Amino acid sequence: MALHLLSAIDAMPEEYAYFWRRLCVIACEDVGPADDVLAAFVVACSTVFPPKKTGNKNYDLLCFLAEQMCDLSTRSRVYCSYSVIEPAAMKSDLPELRAEDKPIVSAIMQRKASVQTPTNTWQEWQRKNDWRAEGLLRFLGLRLPLEMTGVQTPVPPHKMLFDLPSYCFDMHTRAGLAMLKRLVQGVEGADGIKELFQQNKIKGAHRAVGEALFFEEGGRIEGELIYEPLCDLEQRLSAYKFGLPLKRWLELRVLVEKALEEGVIDGIREEVLHQFYGRENCIQLQKRRPDL
Repeated sequence: MALHLLSAIDAMPEEYAYFWRRLCVIACEDVGPADDVLAAFVVACSTVFPPKKTGNKNYDLLCFLAEQMCDLSTRSRVYCSYSVIEPAAMKSDLPELRAEDKPIVSAIMQRKASVQTPTNTWQEWQRKNDWRAEGLLRFLGLRLPLEMTGVQTPVPPHKMLFDLPSYCFDMHTRAGLAMLKRLVQGVEGADGIKELFQQNKIKGAHRAVGEALFFEEGGRIEGELIYEPLCDLEQRLSAYKFGLPLKRWLELRVLVEKALEEGVIDGIREEVLHQFYGRENCIQLQKRRPDL
């Protein structure tokens, strides 16, 4: 699927700089500590092969690097979790910390400080190129004094919508936002989500649903490597951010998971896409790609 989508990049040379930056983010966010060398190599390639000088060779390089990332047997979103905790720690806007949380927060803040005032060539390179991966490059190589384990829970299935996997239509897309707002307003088969927010008034309820959906679907990686205490802190931070008790936040995740498994969420996505782009366009696209 990744290589199929990449095939379209060849016709968009004016966007190569954007694609390079997104690939750097993907390498740090979705490969991370599973292969630090590959993550660093992707970012290094973006500095050595600038789009304006490399021209059409950019397409070959992007395909090669994407293939290397797809070929990994394990991946990790640990650096993404670090990046969520760092700004909250900077503002002292964290939930009450437990004993096991403090070494995690300390390690993240120490890394931030070391990259801001580098003392060696590697740290200087991280500081200089951190923008290419939207602040994730600074975490390359950061390990916690904890055991890293693999997630065995299977990744939820998806369906194809508009030639893209359904999980692509998340809270970062117009269609995804419309779907989330419908869930909060109440839809048949997922009434519990509306009821939860009626009992717990918060601003931006649709964004809370979007984040819960991310943990259940969009942010899932098969066989993902994690630090369990880090994941626990991230969940408590999400609950705290939206002003929900942890018990209610976890209840929201269960409700979202149920709506996903029963096809309610993908059904709303499909309705929204038909509304935005026309049902006939959807049907014609599906006819052109019967394999999907």
